[in-house]
Amino acid sequence: MESNSNLFNTTVSAPGKIHLLGEHVVVYGKPALIAAINRRLYTNVKINPPAGGQKSKIKNGKISIKTNSDTRLVKQAIIVFKNAFKIKDLPGLEITINSQIPVGSGLGSSAAIAVSVIGVLMKAVLNIWNPTKINELAFEVEKLQHRNPSGGDNTVVTFGGLIWYRREFDFLKSIWSLPIINYKIPPFVLIDSGKPQESTGQMVDSVRKIGINNQAYFEKILTSQEKETKSLLLALKGGDNKAIKQSIVNGERNLEKLKVIGIKAKKIISEIEKIGGAAKVSGGGGKKKGSGYLLCYHEDLARLTILEKKLGLRMEKIKLGEEGVRIEQCQK
Repeated sequence: MESNSNLFNTTVSAPGKIHLLGEHVVVYGKPALIAAINRRLYTNVKINPPAGGQKSKIKNGKISIKTNSDTRLVKQAIIVFKNAFKIKDLPGLEITINSQIPVGSGLGSSAAIAVSVIGVLMKAVLNIWNPTKINELAFEVEKLQHRNPSGGDNTVVTFGGLIWYRREFDFLKSIWSLPIINYKIPPFVLIDSGKPQESTGQMVDSVRKIGINNQAYFEKILTSQEKETKSLLLALKGGDNKAIKQSIVNGERNLEKLKVIGIKAKKIISEIEKIGGAAKVSGGGGKKKGSGYLLCYHEDLARLTILEKKLGLRMEKIKLGEEGVRIEQCQK
C-alpha cells in the first residue's frame, strides 16, 4: 500500500490499564475485568520526506526513535505495521514517545506503546483511523513482546473504559464494553511495590509451568478466580463495597497460589488487610524483587495515607474507565 496522504506532525495517545481481576487466568480462557486508567502515553510522528521525494527504509537509519522505553518494542510495531499494509518503504520518520505510565510495573506500558505507535503510523502515514485494526495489530506486537499474551491489555488500551474480556482462541475473543456510568466504582489507589525483575512474559511462563506440573490444582485456581472475577463485577454493579473487598482479597490469594507475588508486595498487602482494606497486583506481578503497582481499596482513604507514611510507601490516586486510544493532533 502506498502512503499518498501523509500527515507531517501527528500525535496519538493511549491510556494505561489496570486488571481489577483476572490477570494470568485470562490466558487460559477465563474472564478478566480490566479498566483504562488516567495515565497516558503520547506518541508523536514527524514525517521528513527525503529530497526528491525518495522514501527511506527502516534499515537505513532514517527512522529516529526518542523514548525512555525500550526502542525494540517500537521497532517491532513499525515492522508489524509495514507487513500488515504491505509497505516496502517508509518516509523518514521522527518518533517521539512521552509517557506517564511507568515501564514494567503492571500498568500496561507495552500495550500503550503498541497501540499508540500502530495508531499514529496508520494516521500519519496512511491517514487511516480504525481502532479495531489498531487493536488487531497491537495484539501482534504484544505477542512478539510477551510470547503468549491474552490480548486483554491492548484491547482495553484501545477501546478504553471498563471491559469484560475473555479469549477463547487467538481468532475468537469476547469483548464486552461496560458503561462505566452503570457501575458504582469506589476510589482506588495505587501503591508501588517496586519494579519487577522479571518480564511479563517470564511471569506468564512461570504460571504455565504450574499448570504443567499439577493440572488439577491449576484448574481449581482458574475456576476459583473466574468465580471471584464475576463476584467483583456484581459487587461493582451493586455498589457493595464489602463484597468488592472480599473479591479482591480472595482473588489476591489465588494470585499467591500462582506464585506471581513477591515477599515485599505480600507484606504491603498484609498491612493493608490488617487495617481493613484490600490490595492486589495490577498486572503480571513479580517474585524476586518488586511486584509492580498494587491496586488498593479502603473505604477510608485516610487510613491508607497513614499506612503510606508509616511504611514509607508511595501512593497515587487513580481514576478508572478513561478514554482509549485517541488522536491528539494531526497537521499537514
